[in-house]
Amino acid sequence: MRLAFDLDNTLIRCGYDFPLDQPRWPLLARLLGEEELRQGIAEAVAHCQQHGWEIWVYTTSYRSAWHIRRLFWLHGIRLHGVVNQQRHNRHVRVSCTKHPPTFGIDLLVDDSEGVRLEGERHGFEVVIVSPQNEKWVEQVKAALLHHSSTKAI
Repeated sequence: MRLAFDLDNTLIRCGYDFPLDQPRWPLLARLLGEEELRQGIAEAVAHCQQHGWEIWVYTTSYRSAWHIRRLFWLHGIRLHGVVNQQRHNRHVRVSCTKHPPTFGIDLLVDDSEGVRLEGERHGFEVVIVSPQNEKWVEQVKAALLHHSSTKAI
């Protein structure tokens, strides 16, 4: 199963001031001038991986896949895949902001209500995580459990 995280306002501060995780290699992260990830991302990813989920990023930003992979690597996280705006534009044939099924992604974690509405319209599952939600990791864990149990039926 594949789980994808959005970046801006979901895992990276972009107008909201949520707590941030400490990178595994903070000096290197500072030297590289990397963005910081939301507090709890390492716990969320570890939980997902323990349950056999691949971890992806699906963003509408134009950050390079290499940049995104390096950002997560600095937090000790290995991504299985990255969909940025360029890749989305090359492969998606449906008129919507994001289309996880094109990339075999089963569940998308995002902050945008608009993306959730597109999910309803185009048949993909979105978990909305508010930037203000301090218990977002528990919300993702619950969504994974729910998704896994509905797929097992």
